[in-house]
Amino acid sequence: MAALLASAVAGVLVAASLGGQWVLAAAVVGLQALLILGFVRATDVPAARASGAVALVAGALASGLVAAEAAASLDPQTLRPVLVASGGGFVALVIVQLARRDGRARLTASLSLGVTMLVLASSASIWLGLGTDDLGEAVLLVALAGAATAAAIAAFPGPLLLWAVGGGIAAASVGLIMDAYTPPIADSSLSAAAAALVAGMSGLAAVAGLWVARLIRDDRVVEDAPMPSGVHAMLAASLPVVLAAPVAFTAAWAVVEGIVA
Repeated sequence: MAALLASAVAGVLVAASLGGQWVLAAAVVGLQALLILGFVRATDVPAARASGAVALVAGALASGLVAAEAAASLDPQTLRPVLVASGGGFVALVIVQLARRDGRARLTASLSLGVTMLVLASSASIWLGLGTDDLGEAVLLVALAGAATAAAIAAFPGPLLLWAVGGGIAAASVGLIMDAYTPPIADSSLSAAAAALVAGMSGLAAVAGLWVARLIRDDRVVEDAPMPSGVHAMLAASLPVVLAAPVAFTAAWAVVEGIVA
């Protein structure tokens, strides 16, 4: 059932997008906080909280800067703040490690966890870089709908690979349906094939996020105790939507560049 939470989170972002770029930015920061909290509570790696705080600040900063620089149309240059925030966050992560007074036990694991949280939190801000024109809004809606659909299908019991295929196909189908019957999407320059591509790729990314959350739950035991279901729920709710962001942007960029008609 934790997978259904990812669908709910995607729905929250859709609702937030209706309120404008800054409301969406606030929702993305909430998504980043959920992700970081899940990682911090899922591990006993030293300095996880300090690294998580750095990752959250960097991610929130990236979201604010991308929202402030939002272009009318999709433009990779809009995502430069993501690189700036990630670079500054990495320097801060190194400082966190240098400031430790515990002998820097498990240094590699601690730094790796920090970098992982930093990259993922910063990646979530890519949702804000799709542009504010009709095409950008259409891609946002289609991508989130595809991610929500695939995540919901993956909630059923059975091999995750099977649900990945089914979720991808269902997500692509949702993209086609939305392109045909949803006015904000049908009236944009997003073609049916492009809508199916964006939704399908976002759906597959969402299933990959659920798979990663499941791996963390199954392989990571803190203090010889199973991971609490609430912690797994936070990761399962946030990772699919976070991983779908760069995938959706890549698919949208292919549409803008004419690679996909």
